[in-house]
Amino acid sequence: MGRFLTHMGVQKRGQPMTDLTSLKDVISQTWRDEEMASSACYGIDAYARRWPFVYMINNWDVWDEQQKGLKPEVVAWLEHQGRAWDFYRLLDAWGLVGFKDAKAASHFKLRWSGVLKATTSSGEGWNPHPHNSSFAPAPYDEPVMRSRSAQRALR
Repeated sequence: MGRFLTHMGVQKRGQPMTDLTSLKDVISQTWRDEEMASSACYGIDAYARRWPFVYMINNWDVWDEQQKGLKPEVVAWLEHQGRAWDFYRLLDAWGLVGFKDAKAASHFKLRWSGVLKATTSSGEGWNPHPHNSSFAPAPYDEPVMRSRSAQRALR
């Protein structure tokens, strides 16, 4: 799953709290070149100042076939939302998507992170057809009520 790098909590002054230390720690530990690691950490801090709600999208299903950008359907969905967003690719290692708005960020996570998986509740899928609906009684069920004319005939 993707990691939400910005907490949606609020400090006393109304500024969003940012916790990017885990990503920066990984960069510091895995990159051999100290200057590159320092530069990348600086870039992440600068990105978080501009985009207060940031998701790391490394293992989300949002990447295009070349693994260099976002899928066209993801970009179209983001554009359709009408909110400010940005995609940042840090070398060939990480992808970040930033938002100005917490609501837009949470909608993006729900839609694209894979948190919500569609599953069926039974072996059969729901069928909205009026004659073959999942709400219709099974063909072997007897109707509970008989017509009034049938009740009168029984008396």
